[in-house]
Amino acid sequence: MNVLLINYGTSNISSIFNALKKIKKIKIFINNFKKKNYDKVIFPGQGHIKNCMNFLLKINYLENYLKNSYILGICIGYHIFFQKSIENINTNCLNFIKEDINLIANNCCYYTSNPNINWNNVNIIKYHKILKNLPLNFKQYFMHSYSSIFLNQHFSYATSIFNNIIFNSIIIKENKFLVQFHPEKSNKHGLLLLNNFLNL
Repeated sequence: MNVLLINYGTSNISSIFNALKKIKKIKIFINNFKKKNYDKVIFPGQGHIKNCMNFLLKINYLENYLKNSYILGICIGYHIFFQKSIENINTNCLNFIKEDINLIANNCCYYTSNPNINWNNVNIIKYHKILKNLPLNFKQYFMHSYSSIFLNQHFSYATSIFNNIIFNSIIIKENKFLVQFHPEKSNKHGLLLLNNFLNL
């Protein structure tokens, strides 16, 4: 299995790389955009949305990867698939999901000094095989101030709560699997989710 791991230049590549190596014998390529086809493509977490988007728009075959590979987006890698993010004053994203990324604060128009950096519950509301053998409620590590706060019956598969606001912690649409938390930094349940993704 060939896996492309995308490094925007600001992400924590080592943690996801090491987690994947623990799970399964796979070939991992980092920013090797000369190769047109990969079985899986992972957009890792950590970074600034504007910088991430500037990097992604320069990638050869990006559209081909997005159509023909299984995609995992983690944290900021989750945000890039939305219409736009209010981080950095409305940054345009890839627009695969026609909704915006907002602050998870009581007033979503202003910056919050209280980011969600903690272990938090992930509550499964709909089943998919990437969730195989996971409990309906499990804890994962989060590190973010922004997220998707709309609940869509077609795309929302798990939710979490912060600042008394419910936000999507897992969204699935077609071949794209988007998680707000960091499974690579979490416990056995995070590694199980990564293993399920690799087995899709």
